[in-house]
Amino acid sequence: MPMQMLAAIDVGSSEVSMKIYQFSKRTGIQELEYIRSMVEMGADTYNTGVISYDTVRELCGVLKGFVEKLKEYRIENYIAYAGSAMREAANRDMVLDQIRLQTGLNVQIIGNAQQRFLILQSLAGMMKNFEELTKEGVAVVDLSSGSLQVSIFESGHLQVTQNLKLGSLRVREILADIEQQTTSFVSVMEDYIGNELHTLQRLVIKTRKVRHVIVIGEEIATLLNAVNASKNRESFTVPQFDKFYFKLMRSREEEISKKYNIPYETATVLKPSMIIFRNLVSMLGGEIVWASNVGLCDGILSDDISRKHLFKAGHDFDADILSITRKMADRYESDTEHTRNVEQLSLTIFDSIRKISGMDLRDRLLLQVAGILHDSGKYVNMTHGAENAYYLVLNTEIIGLSEAEKTIVANVIRFNSSSEVPVYEQVAGMMTHVDYVRMLKMAAILRLANGMDRSHLQRIQDIRVTVKDNELKIMANTIYDITLEQGLMENRAHFFKQIFGLRPVLRQKRRA
Repeated sequence: MPMQMLAAIDVGSSEVSMKIYQFSKRTGIQELEYIRSMVEMGADTYNTGVISYDTVRELCGVLKGFVEKLKEYRIENYIAYAGSAMREAANRDMVLDQIRLQTGLNVQIIGNAQQRFLILQSLAGMMKNFEELTKEGVAVVDLSSGSLQVSIFESGHLQVTQNLKLGSLRVREILADIEQQTTSFVSVMEDYIGNELHTLQRLVIKTRKVRHVIVIGEEIATLLNAVNASKNRESFTVPQFDKFYFKLMRSREEEISKKYNIPYETATVLKPSMIIFRNLVSMLGGEIVWASNVGLCDGILSDDISRKHLFKAGHDFDADILSITRKMADRYESDTEHTRNVEQLSLTIFDSIRKISGMDLRDRLLLQVAGILHDSGKYVNMTHGAENAYYLVLNTEIIGLSEAEKTIVANVIRFNSSSEVPVYEQVAGMMTHVDYVRMLKMAAILRLANGMDRSHLQRIQDIRVTVKDNELKIMANTIYDITLEQGLMENRAHFFKQIFGLRPVLRQKRRA
């Protein structure tokens, strides 16, 4: 494979950065240049809800410098994402338009779940012992300027992940007026942060305990890694971390900046970061503390090379997506046996027509997620189960799925019970025409599979599917009476035929 180059741009809450990478299968990955500049977009958004024109001008000036660097390296392949500060700004569309007009760059707003997933993907690839830690129990604390994400792994798989709007810069901005009124601002921050984290502990962490806690975040991770390097070690024990924590809390920002050779602006948000992290270490019962300064730029690279299948992944994130999805189905008390049966029937049908359907393995994963979650809406109201499940999926962060993919899954579930093929106008504004067609194909498959277990008695589990003479022949190996399922198949066959041009026929295998 020839050498490839990629520029990854992160338009963050307090900093704009770009990393330029060069990579190939033969030489691996090389980081050629790392450029960063402080731009306090988050201070605008978290205070006023909009990004000021002065900040937009400053941001565009920095990005113009990035464009010159792209020209210097002759790079055309770049990916630029903006996170929470841009995402939450009421004038984000105007800001993105100004960036495009003044710099020529196309910056995309990335959803929180997708952003955190990219960073987790990068962590798994860069931290050599990550897989071992997940088996022992690990919490990954992704602490940014705008928010906090806690992801807990047990037995090698992601079990739960939760986001809070509790970033270091956001805390400083919220409490800015109080800082001038007290001589014990650290105590004020500890009280505020402790109260916010209490709900996380009550609803998400509960009694979960892990051995390892990894913090991700440029400022705090760089600092902790520098301290570890000076002691010739890779990690902190909790007593070692506590000792450093109390020492840092007693220091002034000017002293922190000078001693650890970090910008003063960075030093001002270190204390809230450390308070948040120490609280979480205590809640989770952590024994060993690790730090990683991987960021969104590294995540962009990891995702790009993963999609191109250039390097073998060190961790199975598809399994994590399914693990999180099953936890969600359990939370809403879905019929486990029914959903597992529908899931497997859907996948069997998918595999039988994959070559002629134009669908890929990512579509297979999304269909599987839809199968697992299709019954969850009955927890809210049994009368409108599919519609309720649609809203639950749209309003739940499923880490590993982009907002576009989550929208596809929600609509697959929504139209799984529809008697007619939904027209594009029903989803216009939510998805592209390409995604609309993908959604229809998955919905037709899920609708067929769901009909084969309409009784929720799993009378049909073992099926063989073949395509012949414009028919999808489904042979059910079962001893049960499947008259109900065959009758429903006739009603659902029309939708499937409209999408794939194949008429589904359900037959029962004859027994001797």
